[in-house]
Amino acid sequence: MRKGLIIIIIVVILIIAVAIRIITSQRRAEVITEEQVVPVEVTPVTRGNVKSTCEVLGMVTANKSAQVFPETIGRVTRILVKEGSYVSKNSNIMAIRNETIGFDYEEGYIKSPISGNIGKIFVDVGSMITPQTPVALVVEYSQVKVEFNLSEMQGGCVSKSQTVTIEIDALPGQPFKGKISEISPVIDPMTRTISAKAVINNTKKLLKPGMTARVKINLGEKNDVIVIPKDALLDSYLFVVQDSTAERRDVVVGLIGDQYVEILEGISEAERVVTVGQERLAGGEKVNPILRSE
Repeated sequence: MRKGLIIIIIVVILIIAVAIRIITSQRRAEVITEEQVVPVEVTPVTRGNVKSTCEVLGMVTANKSAQVFPETIGRVTRILVKEGSYVSKNSNIMAIRNETIGFDYEEGYIKSPISGNIGKIFVDVGSMITPQTPVALVVEYSQVKVEFNLSEMQGGCVSKSQTVTIEIDALPGQPFKGKISEISPVIDPMTRTISAKAVINNTKKLLKPGMTARVKINLGEKNDVIVIPKDALLDSYLFVVQDSTAERRDVVVGLIGDQYVEILEGISEAERVVTVGQERLAGGEKVNPILRSE
């Protein structure tokens, strides 16, 4: 009798333990199921414009510049211009006393070889100079050039007379338009770049030779095409949300722009693509789509 009671108690205990185990497993399964719903950000596929640009650093240079040299040995007696002043071609810049042996010590003049502004005076009154001594720099910058380098891949995307946008850090909020005037036909073997120049009208002389320039070049543009945000694309595939389920979709990509990507095949308008949370997806997961705010 006592032995049978013990057996009954053991059986009851085992039944309770099994029941607890089953209930716990079910609860865990429910938790896991809930955890498998992945929150993602989505945006609808639309038609729009795609623009691809690149930005490279360049430097402003004068359209014309000339160092001024004396024709004889002499000593500077007078400086007739100031830095920044405008001079015409053949106008007198400074006076010197000819001190060449065998010549009278008469005063002569050093003239400007071009019209422009005096960029720099390199000597002082009393300086002894020779025909190898630069005494001044004259620059003509009513039109300037911006010199910059392109990678060999970018070189095929530009052409002469193409319009570029140029921004100057020292002149914020004042973009300038220039036209590419020169493109080198050779690649620098050390830097693997192609040198180019763009010309800008500078009648107000806001641009100074030596300024740093940011050259923005249009590498391609497409209008009224199917586009997605750039951050939705993963290599050549993306994820589309259908009935709260993530679906991996292979796509054919067209022009890759700065913000958007052209899609040639693989998706259609109004479908929703995942823009945030793709790293947690492989395809087939239940998701909680949250529409991207504009």
